[in-house]
Amino acid sequence: MTTETEAQPSRRRMRCIEDGTMLEESKTSGEPSMRCPACQGAWLTDEALHAVEDKSFDADMVKGQMRYGERPTDDDCPHCGKKMTRFRYRGHNLEIEACPEDAGYWLEHGEDRHIKDALKERKRGLRRSVGAQRAWHQARRGGSVSLLDRIKHFFGR
Repeated sequence: MTTETEAQPSRRRMRCIEDGTMLEESKTSGEPSMRCPACQGAWLTDEALHAVEDKSFDADMVKGQMRYGERPTDDDCPHCGKKMTRFRYRGHNLEIEACPEDAGYWLEHGEDRHIKDALKERKRGLRRSVGAQRAWHQARRGGSVSLLDRIKHFFGR
């Protein structure tokens, strides 16, 4: 029988990609992670990153492509030791690094908040789009949209 530590040998020996400090078990936005006590960077598994995203985004909404402009870095992955890749997260002005074997992501201090903010903004945009489509279809059918409805639509409600 294997213990949890044996089943996840890389978790107990992971080092920070910034300063080489041993990572410690932690939580990032409430999800399990490995955090650097020096720089506060964090390693999140794919599942943990998606759970962070889901806290700001409805499960039935499409998040869109995650990786834009992917390119190699000089940083060694704390999971597999290979060179990590850097990409623009979901097309936003936020770059994060990923394991080349898709084992997880490196987030610098505070980037989890930027991810949640980016998804909240996308959610608002999608709601405005749905409202605009409804108004357009109603207008096509000869219905009119009240000023109050237009104001609500403008503010995404």
